[in-house]
Amino acid sequence: MAKIMIVDDSRLARTFSAACLRKQGHEVVEVDPTGIFDVLKAVKEAVPDLLIMDFLMPNCPGASLARVCREDPGLKSMRVLVLTALRDLEVNERLRGMGVTEVMFKPFEPQALADTVSSILGR
Repeated sequence: MAKIMIVDDSRLARTFSAACLRKQGHEVVEVDPTGIFDVLKAVKEAVPDLLIMDFLMPNCPGASLARVCREDPGLKSMRVLVLTALRDLEVNERLRGMGVTEVMFKPFEPQALADTVSSILGR
């Protein structure tokens, strides 16, 4: 299965998403976003197949993290799923223009996350 990294400032959201994906057999790494450069370092060390991140995080804005990941040659093939409660089509389009693979709206059911991840990973 895939290596997946979850970056979310909500421990509950990270734990919920991680449990759902571990049930599917994925290796999951949870990261508490203390700052964008700390998260980028963790991503570069783990090199996950899929990065799942919250959009609105105080210490590590999702759009900024997506941008720096896409600018790093070693992370260009990594898929990115952004989770957000912000239902703004303009933001959605901007994220996709930055190389985000998929945007998923919160709240979501565990099966919806599992299905979205399977679709992104082509499984």
